Amino acid sequence: MSAGTAAIDSVAWRSTWRRRPVAEKVILFGGIVGCAVVLAPVPAAPLLIVVTLIAARRAGVPFAHVLRTARGPAAFIAIAALSTAVSIDFGALTISMTAHTALGAAELALRAMTASLAMLVFASTTPMTTLTTALRRAGLPAACVDVIGIMYRMVFVLVESLATIRQAQVARLGYAGFRRSLNSVGLLTAAVLIRSWTQAQRLETGLAGRDQGIGMPVLYRQPVSRQFIFGSVSVLIGVVALTVSWEMA
Repeated sequence: MSAGTAAIDSVAWRSTWRRRPVAEKVILFGGIVGCAVVLAPVPAAPLLIVVTLIAARRAGVPFAHVLRTARGPAAFIAIAALSTAVSIDFGALTISMTAHTALGAAELALRAMTASLAMLVFASTTPMTTLTTALRRAGLPAACVDVIGIMYRMVFVLVESLATIRQAQVARLGYAGFRRSLNSVGLLTAAVLIRSWTQAQRLETGLAGRDQGIGMPVLYRQPVSRQFIFGSVSVLIGVVALTVSWEMA
């Protein structure tokens, strides 16, 4: 989890769209998600995936990174689609699948995968600090924004602790055999829970000490590009027009 999150954040800081206002990217990728949900999966989903990959290319996000980070969502989507397509009768102990359920599962997978790709590229072009600043400007209470940022950083601390403890257990042959492995997993879980609880108490004390949410003012604001917004809206309208014409043909 930490490796994937760190990779996304690292790519976001190297992206050429890093300094673009969040509003521009919300219009583009939010529009892609909206079209994926509302429009017919064929041909909308393939068109939207192409638009997402072109946007990733323009933003300097490597295709290998997109494919690597999409493996996790793809696995969950595949499981959800399979559970939608297959019906199990525990009384008769039979498994059945109809053409209707298979088509519904395929449409579900196309919609979900398109929306997931759009959100992954959005996350890979928007650093977390930029996103929290945008949330603060949008009117979200400063205390909530502060908690979001701290919890985001806390994930890395906890997962690093998890990796360190497990490495020490492996060095002591803590996973040599089933009984030792079970015991080591229990000790690892207990240690991480205790550390997370202690860390949460320290964070609460720190937030209270700085009045929970008094942030530093941002002196420079990147102007919104009307050209970018016009181009994004035009592309989305084009996808809608092609999908509607496809259905009417």
